[in-house]
Amino acid sequence: MKILFVCQANVARSQMAEAYYNHFTNSKDAISAGVLDFTPAKYGHPIKEVIQIMKEDGLDVSKQKVEFLTEQMVKDSDKVFVMCAEKECPEFLLKSGKVTFWDVTDPFEKPIEGFRECRDIIKNKVKKLVEK
Repeated sequence: MKILFVCQANVARSQMAEAYYNHFTNSKDAISAGVLDFTPAKYGHPIKEVIQIMKEDGLDVSKQKVEFLTEQMVKDSDKVFVMCAEKECPEFLLKSGKVTFWDVTDPFEKPIEGFRECRDIIKNKVKKLVEK
């Protein structure tokens, strides 16, 4: 099953979800993307706080790339889990019939503890998803 995780910029929440899903399933079945086009020249990879907190949990996300959501990504996915506001999502995503919204607060510009809380919420949601 191909899974797509989506958040605003693909530098934090969706990157964490992708890493956990692929780790728990021992696969590469999950990818992630952002709905806002934050140029890879600015970020390129997950932000340093995400790299740090995921490393604390034994996962290296430093080589994951920031991706901008495309219609093809949605078409190629069986399920899509979205962690940003519906109003930020393109119509092709919302009309796909594949979307489940996860209420996960964006940790961007919060202290590192906010990132850890976000990580733990995402980890638990992904664990439950994999257990189904």
